This record gives sequence, C-alpha cells and structure tokens, in this order.
Amino acid sequence: MAITAQTGIFSFGGQSAKGTIAATFYQHRGSDIDLATVSDDRLGPPEVGGIPTPTIPYRAGVMATGGALINPRLENTLGWLLYGTMGAINTLSDKDVLGNTVTSMYTHEFTFATDAGYVPWMSFRKHIPPISTGGLGELFQDCKVVALTLALPNDGLINARVDALGIASGANFDDDPSWTYGNTQFEDWQSIPIGSVTGGFLKVPDFSATALPITQATVTFQNAPLDIRMEKVYGSPYLEDVTIVGRQMTVDMVLKWTDPQLYLKILTGSTTGTQWVAQPFLGDLDVYSLSSKLAGGVSPDSAYGLRIQAPEIMYQVVGGIRLAGGQSVMMRLTGTAIAGGAYYSKISLGNKNTTYTWPS
Repeated sequence: MAITAQTGIFSFGGQSAKGTIAATFYQHRGSDIDLATVSDDRLGPPEVGGIPTPTIPYRAGVMATGGALINPRLENTLGWLLYGTMGAINTLSDKDVLGNTVTSMYTHEFTFATDAGYVPWMSFRKHIPPISTGGLGELFQDCKVVALTLALPNDGLINARVDALGIASGANFDDDPSWTYGNTQFEDWQSIPIGSVTGGFLKVPDFSATALPITQATVTFQNAPLDIRMEKVYGSPYLEDVTIVGRQMTVDMVLKWTDPQLYLKILTGSTTGTQWVAQPFLGDLDVYSLSSKLAGGVSPDSAYGLRIQAPEIMYQVVGGIRLAGGQSVMMRLTGTAIAGGAYYSKISLGNKNTTYTWPS
C-alpha cells in the first residue's frame, strides 16, 4: 500500500539560544518538503587482499539539510521565516507596506541586525504520515536559514523556497509524536500573494517610476555558510556551528522588450548612449506583491502585502537580446545588491499580527 504525503506537517520556530529547541512551532502548508537528517556514509579506499570489492564502510558525520517549497501565507507565520532569514525586525503600527495609513494593519520590516552577520538559530520539524498510527516525527535543532528564494510569476501563485543547515545533534526522531503548534490551524489561501493581482509591481525607481513589464522574476536571499569541513572538529560527528560567512540578495528577471532605454542605460550609462562605458550600472529595487482577498478588519479595506526593497543593486544584461523565430523579444537582467545604502535589503510584511518577538 502506498502512503501519501497529504497529512504530513512542516513546522518551524525560533530558538532562544543554540542548543535549546524552539518552545513554540508554527505549522505551514508546503508543496515539497525535503529537509532531512543526512548521514554522511562513505566507503574507504580500495585495499589489496581478497576480492576486488569495497571493504570499509564508515560514517563521517551527520547534519540537517534541505528545505521546503511553500506558497507563503502572509497572514502570520511567514514572518518567523523572514525573521530567521534576515535577523532583525522593526514593526510599524497602522501602516501598510507602501507606507499608507491603514488602521489595524502592521508592517513588519525585516533587515540585518546591527551585527550584519547575525542569523538566529531556528528549529524545524517534519511529521511524516503514518502507516497505521501516529507516524514518525523528524526534528531539526540548531538550524540557520541559508537561503530564501521568492519566485514571482506573472500569472500564478508566488512561491517561496526556504533552505536550512543544521547541526542535528540531540534527538532526531520521535516515534508517534503528539506535537502541538502555536497556530492550531493552517492559514488558508486568502493571504497568498498572486502575481496577477492588480497593484503589484516590480520597479527600478532610480531608472523609472513606471513598473517594468516583467514576465517572471525571482529574488533570492542567501546566507552562505562556512564550508562544513571547517565546522567539524576531531572526535565529533556533528558540525560545531553554522557560521555565516557571506550574505547577498540577488534578483533575476525577464522583461518584455518595449524600448531600448534600460538596455542602453545599463551598457552605456545613458538612455541615448552609443558606446559601452566602464562604470557598472547601479539602481535600486522595489517589488510589491499582494493577496487577492482583503485582510478584513482594517480601515480602509486593504490586502495583505509583501514588499522587497534594496537601495543599491548592480544590474547586468544576461546573454544580450536574443531574436528567435516565432518568439517575442525579451531581455533578461540579473542584479546583486551592493553595500552602501541606508540598509542592504529589506523585506516588509503587512498583516494584522501585532508583533514578532524572538524568544530569549
């Protein structure tokens, strides 16, 4: 008999400190959850003596790695993943993510902490569906978010891929778990942002106040960890730490070709330029997405919102302008956020949740 994944549960929560599993977990629906306890099983070198087959099996260690693909609900729990990705928060009362006054709406701005290398510890859990009774619970303690990618289609649900790396010490499995959650029910579809909802945009305001004609885009926040071989110490199978050594935000987008102005601006430094210039093109980024349903209970009526901003991004054209039979003309751009603005990057979440306070 095949066991379907439908009743599985993915959840996460903030830790007060390394070595202390989260006191509260929040469940979130997911479409592909591959976070797992990974055992580094190896074979030794070929040896002389006997038959020509492997002779030495051993284990070099264990870690938690992988993540989950979700259609993010903006209602509440996504904020914990954004907090765990960025490291700090500032909450504005009676404001939406565009800065408009909306009574009973709260905008949570997630940015780097004062220590720009700080990424908080998180715990994750995966409840694997049962064969007959309670199934198997898998626990991942002492994790850090190492990547968060938001995919922004022009005609579909916005989705998010979160990836984590964890030490995986302590209890890894719980047979027939009786877990509880900070949110007793899954958040429903009403707060999912959708790319086709009127009002959403992707802009480079330094270039133009008009939204770009984007057909698809992704925005990725990366917290690059130290090589795991450098995290291990003699006499232990576990990572000693998850040290973040680099952080960056990137954007990848495909635009309809409507005129050559942005293309020329990037390559020549002017919308009417005729010659390549040595100076890279720097601009900002402003991405706004919103839910199709109104939040309810706020005034004036407003949707849940998600906004991504960066003040300094180096943009470049990927592959030039391709002309293909039977296809429209497109331009692909990539950009990497650069230090130097008032902040490096910011994710703003607009909902009715009053606060996110990391455990201490």
